Amino acid sequence: MARKKKPIDYINGLILNPKTEKLGRKLHELYKRWKKTLLLTDFMEFVETIEKNKAFIGLAQFFGKFRAYSLEEYIFCILQRKVKIPRNLDVYWGEKCLILDENAEKYGMEVDVAVGTKINEFIKPKLVVDAKIELDASRFKTTLASFVLIKNSFPETKCFLVYLKREIDETLLKLGKSWIDSYYCFNPEVDDVERFLKDVNACF
Repeated sequence: MARKKKPIDYINGLILNPKTEKLGRKLHELYKRWKKTLLLTDFMEFVETIEKNKAFIGLAQFFGKFRAYSLEEYIFCILQRKVKIPRNLDVYWGEKCLILDENAEKYGMEVDVAVGTKINEFIKPKLVVDAKIELDASRFKTTLASFVLIKNSFPETKCFLVYLKREIDETLLKLGKSWIDSYYCFNPEVDDVERFLKDVNACF
C-alpha cells in the first residue's frame, strides 16, 4: 500500500486541533465502523459527515483529498476482503502502473487502485480502478486518458470506473466504452457494489 497520506491521517489531524477534536473523534468512530462492516451505507455516512463539515475541515484541497482517498481506501478494502485474488496477484493503492517499457526507458503512471504483479517499482496491472467522488465531464476525460494509456500498453487489462455522484449524461459514458470496461455507482440509491465485486471476480 503506497498511498502516503491516508484518511486516518486527516482524521488524526482533526483530533489534534482543539477546534475540530469533536468532529475528528466522530469521524474516527464512523471510519472504524465502515472499515469493520464494509457496508456502503456506513461508508456513505462517513463521507456525508465530511461533506457536511467542509467549513471546519478547511482548505478545498485538504477536503477534496480527504474524500477522494476515502473512496480509494473503501475500494481497496473491499477488493482485499471480498474478492478471491489469485496468489500471484495483489491489490495496490496509489501505486504506479508501468505504461512504457522500451529501450531501457520505463515510465509509470499512478492509479487509484490496481490488481496485478509488482515488478521492481511498477505494477503490471490485471485490473485498474479509477475512483471519482463527483463524475463530471472534466474528471471523466482524465479517467479516459489514463485508461487509454494503460490499454495501449496492456490491452487485456480491465479498466473500471467507480463514482459516487454523476454529473454527466449516459451518452458521454457510452463514448468511452472502448477503454472503460464498466462503470459503477457507489451510492445507496443505486448500490453497484455487488455488481462491481462480481465483475472483478470474473477477471481472474
